[in-house]
Amino acid sequence: LKQTCWLKWSKVYWCTGDHFAASLGQILKHAKMAMTVRSLPEDKPKILFYAAMMWVQNFGFFMMYFLLYQSIPELRNMGKGGECDTLRFWVGFFALDCFVESFCCIWMAMGGYTDSVCLFPVMWIVHLLVALPYCISTVTIPMAIYSDDGKVCRESAGPNLYPLVPVYWTHCGLFLVYVWMMLSITYFSFLKPTFVAKSS
Repeated sequence: LKQTCWLKWSKVYWCTGDHFAASLGQILKHAKMAMTVRSLPEDKPKILFYAAMMWVQNFGFFMMYFLLYQSIPELRNMGKGGECDTLRFWVGFFALDCFVESFCCIWMAMGGYTDSVCLFPVMWIVHLLVALPYCISTVTIPMAIYSDDGKVCRESAGPNLYPLVPVYWTHCGLFLVYVWMMLSITYFSFLKPTFVAKSS
């Protein structure tokens, strides 16, 4: 009886599994047909230039914050506390995130430029995931800069950390510019050919 029940349930399982696989295949097929990653010839140079500007911004901030990271003193070695620990962490964390984002944005744009229905959505999501720490750091860096520990740390570092504040506000000011460039690549690679071109 147990064996019969097992066979019966195994048939139900495999039947359900086949039905699920067939349904999933249909969903993916319709999604692929609905999603169009086919940038127009006149839009491809725009994708390239937006990607280049995103790369310059990401790699530029990586270099600036990495150099500032090296200028943050280790106050424990000076007989003081760890006032610089939080600031050092977020500056270094943001530098590494900008480095990773500098090639993720090129990879995403490459998917749009080459009309890859696979590469573009995958790298769009990867780029977005890497951008989340970027957003977090945009909030945590000024919190570390203007905290009591941050003020002590910057005073102890002297002129070496003078550029930190203007570098951060430049980074903050260009934040929405970066978002605009990412959305522009999304528009020319996916939204325009999928919705605008089809409707017209």
